[in-house]
Order: sequence, then C-alpha cells, then structure tokens
Amino acid sequence: MARHFGRVHVFRDQDSLALGALYARRIRAALDESDVVVSVIGRHWLDARDKRGVRCIDNERDWVRMELRIAFDRGIPVVPVLLDDTLLPVPDSLPDDIRGLALSQGWCIRHQTLENDIDGLIRRLAPGAATPGSSPAPQPTATQHNSPTGRGIVVANQNGTQNVTLNNPHGS
Repeated sequence: MARHFGRVHVFRDQDSLALGALYARRIRAALDESDVVVSVIGRHWLDARDKRGVRCIDNERDWVRMELRIAFDRGIPVVPVLLDDTLLPVPDSLPDDIRGLALSQGWCIRHQTLENDIDGLIRRLAPGAATPGSSPAPQPTATQHNSPTGRGIVVANQNGTQNVTLNNPHGS
C-alpha cells in the first residue's frame, strides 16, 4: 500500500514512528489525518491475550482497541481486512465501543492470491487508482479526497502477537 499511495500517506506504527517519538501523540495525530483505517485481522486476533491471560481487545487501554474506538468516534471508515479466510468477528464477541467492526464492509486477503487481493483492496480504497504494473493514477488520489492537507491512511496492525504486513501476511 505504501508503494502505491506513497509512504507519507500510509501509517503503520512499526514503520512510521521515528525513534523517540511519543507513541500516543503520534498515533492520535495519524488518526486525525486519516481518511480510512485498515484493520488487519488474522485467525487469532480476537483471542490474543496479555501477560495476565486477558483478551487484549477487552482491555480499554489496548492500543488496537483505542485506535479502533477513536476511528469509530470520529466517523473514520474502518475496513476489516481478513487474512486467509479469517471470519469477521460476531458483534457479541467485541466490546461495545468497537462493535461496529463486526458490521463494517471488509476485504479478504489470501496467501495464494496475495498480489491480486491487495490490488483489489487498493482499487476499492481509491477507485480509478492504478495498481502495480499499470499506468499511474491521476494525482491526487481518492484517498486524499483531492485535499491539499495530505490526509492519508492509517493501517492498524492487529494480528495479535504476529508481525503482520500486507506484503507478508504470515510474518514472524
């Protein structure tokens, strides 16, 4: 996605935070600039647990939950991206403040069709946008809403303890 939209328009905490950056402040600023939050969900995302054995998503101070809650509170569309046939969580399995995730239109990415699935996601996020191997899209892209403010996309990496990227959904 960063190759397509430009690295400055895609935020991923592991890749986008400078050393020494204040995490909470930078995450909130990225959400303020966002047009859409892409919520990457793997098979074990909902069951990821903290050191005490409590589901991470049940902790009100969990960053994934806070990012989703902020997005929903601000009316930022949240796109669940389901990896390798992961099912969308049922509403009752989520805390009330992020229950909208279970009702959001999502997208599937499969290991076997990774490139095509990512290209399809990009086309849906920015209709008319070019995908790798095709001619460049007219600028500015739809993800910027033709705005000079430089608004972009926040990618919330939420696959529990796995390090998931869209380039390698089976990361370490």
